[in-house]
Amino acid sequence: MDIKFNPALKAAGLDPNLIEKLIEAQKIPVEQAKARKGHISTEKKEVEKLVKLLSDLDTALNALKTRYDFYKLKLDSSNPDIIDGTVSAGAMLGTYDLEVRALAKADKQLAYGFPDKDKTPIGFGYMTIKRDDGEEIEVQVEPDTTLDQLAKQINESEAGVKAMVINTHYTPDSYRLLVISEKSGKEATIEVDEDTTFLEFKHQVAGRNLDVLFEDVPVTNDQNMLNDLIDGVTLNFRRSEPGTDVQVSIVHDLDATMEGIKNFVSKYNEVASFVNGQFIKNPETGQLGILSADATLKYVMRQLQSAIVTLPKGGQKMSTLASIGITTDPKSGKLNLDENKVKQSLTEDYDGVANLFIHTPKSSGVAGSLAQKLKDFRDPGFGAVRSRLRGLDRIIESQDKDIERRQSQLEEREKMIRRQFGNLEGHLSQLQGQGNFLKARFAQEEKS
Repeated sequence: MDIKFNPALKAAGLDPNLIEKLIEAQKIPVEQAKARKGHISTEKKEVEKLVKLLSDLDTALNALKTRYDFYKLKLDSSNPDIIDGTVSAGAMLGTYDLEVRALAKADKQLAYGFPDKDKTPIGFGYMTIKRDDGEEIEVQVEPDTTLDQLAKQINESEAGVKAMVINTHYTPDSYRLLVISEKSGKEATIEVDEDTTFLEFKHQVAGRNLDVLFEDVPVTNDQNMLNDLIDGVTLNFRRSEPGTDVQVSIVHDLDATMEGIKNFVSKYNEVASFVNGQFIKNPETGQLGILSADATLKYVMRQLQSAIVTLPKGGQKMSTLASIGITTDPKSGKLNLDENKVKQSLTEDYDGVANLFIHTPKSSGVAGSLAQKLKDFRDPGFGAVRSRLRGLDRIIESQDKDIERRQSQLEEREKMIRRQFGNLEGHLSQLQGQGNFLKARFAQEEKS
């Protein structure tokens, strides 16, 4: 508190800090209003923390609430160095036999050698690159052009080929120009007419297609990849191995599924920890959390707890979270995860565990029910959490107006107090002057 000293009041026998103390007293209602707003603002921040935790939980549920979300698949290959691949959601489980008889190759043309790549001219004239699609690209070779310069010129011509200078280390002419079709397959062949240059090309590798037996059915492609042979599966062919049978299986990815379940449990427990923390006394202040008396908080937790006991109909073996290894702590409300038991449950009956979480004709599922609760909480019209935030915003808005009004009143009262005490100070000064005059007059009379 910054209180100014007033000597005139002291001279009159009054508290010299009286004016500032009166003004400070007028500030009390304003400070009280600010404190009330601060409390509500803190409460709003806590509700916003809850909103963030619920949003994180909703994100975790997105990996579990539908069949498409829950089912995680992977590709197992008996020879991944020959065939591997990826699987997207919705692919069908199964095992397939394949044999890679030949890989797709790009057409390659190799020029005879030169002693260096950046000094010896390769002649001049025109070079024509012909593609199988009938397009011809003409490259003009200027005098004194070297291998490096020609490779760069071909690459910049957008002829559908790439050129590079390679060093074979065979003397005396170790540097050679290699021209490769940018596409593989027998339909992507190229022809190079060297015209009047000193270049002479040899067909180094003929373009050819991938040749695969799939369940004894011949399959071909101009690339070493097939993404339309098995729905939802992309197969990558690494090398050919005629006569070798490769088994490719589309199976459940237990590790990826476990990660989704673990993430759900973790995010659910973060919500439970936040709620529990509101009812634990602060050891320093002895106070409960700021939301401990908020009915919305208790309502949210009750709704979440009711959703995790959703039971599928039909009497299936895995009908509760506890039956697969996820139990509820009766004191904290947190979920305890037995990873070994959950993974064993997935191994024994993946569909059964999935049906416990996902929406099916028999049940909305734990994940589906929780997701619906979270959606209800955030409903713009009647959602409990959204309504609570909206109510706090209205209170804060009202308090801002109240503080503004009180601040305006305070300024007027301060002006009034200072004006009144200014007048009082003038009267006191006048009275003091009169008193001094009378004292001096009486003193003269007594001397005389």
